[in-house]
Amino acid sequence: AVVSTQSTGTTNLRDVLLKVDDYHTVRQKLTAEMADHSNLIRSLVVRGEDSRLMYDMNGMKQCYLKLFDLNRDLVNGYNIRCNNHTELLSCLRIVNQAITKAGRLRVGKPKTQVVTASREAIKQNDVEKLFKVIESGAG
Repeated sequence: AVVSTQSTGTTNLRDVLLKVDDYHTVRQKLTAEMADHSNLIRSLVVRGEDSRLMYDMNGMKQCYLKLFDLNRDLVNGYNIRCNNHTELLSCLRIVNQAITKAGRLRVGKPKTQVVTASREAIKQNDVEKLFKVIESGAG
């Protein structure tokens, strides 16, 4: 019974770590899109102002309509990023709880070693090492 509980726990933690990876990927993609949008916004503002100064009201209107659409896209992207960030924090909290539980199973120096080794495994993105540390200790 202990083995099945342990394997279920590692399966759940593995799923959470996969979600964390997915959320990081989405965050990077959204950040890149936001950077692209901000460059396009700068360009549209300049073109819109140039059109205004040249009394090209149709060109100005087109630029500001595109700006309006881009602004809406940026706001939608921001909302997606906020939700993504919230989910990412939730998953990271679960990972931190698993590391804390693994540390509580030990006392003194081994406890500190397990926590430190677990955090190092996460930094290295080494899932197998993380599970080895959690299950059998840092050594």
